[in-house]
Amino acid sequence: MRENCVVETRVRSVVCGVFAALLVLTFWGAQAAFAQLPSQLKAQEQIVRAQMLTMSRQLGTTCNTCHNPKNFASNEKANFKISKDHLRLVQLLIDNGMDGQSGRPKADCYLCHRGELKPHYKEAFDPLTMKKTNPKSNANTSDPSEEDPANAE
Repeated sequence: MRENCVVETRVRSVVCGVFAALLVLTFWGAQAAFAQLPSQLKAQEQIVRAQMLTMSRQLGTTCNTCHNPKNFASNEKANFKISKDHLRLVQLLIDNGMDGQSGRPKADCYLCHRGELKPHYKEAFDPLTMKKTNPKSNANTSDPSEEDPANAE
């Protein structure tokens, strides 16, 4: 009976040792797999900076519109949170065919924003009269070319 306990203890210690060795190798291998060389990090940073520059041009803004200049990863600004949702929307459109290939349009910020932070949602024509409208004009301002010539002095 005592021999069974000794054998059982040795088997347990061997199994635990093998398990510990596998755990250490797995952790070490995972670190090696996720470790990046400085050149890889710099290349990724350059890609992200180029994408951010493109987005800021498409929105007609600067970096500080969405980002806190002291901590660019901070999500304290409302525009940062909105832009993350919009990026998800753009990615959804790209994943569903708006990828710019085979003659299809490419989804990006400019698709809706047209260089402005707040896009104009007004139609280019009045659906009731089918007359062209200027989406940038305010309802309170009148165009002098549309005035009645009989009322002119």
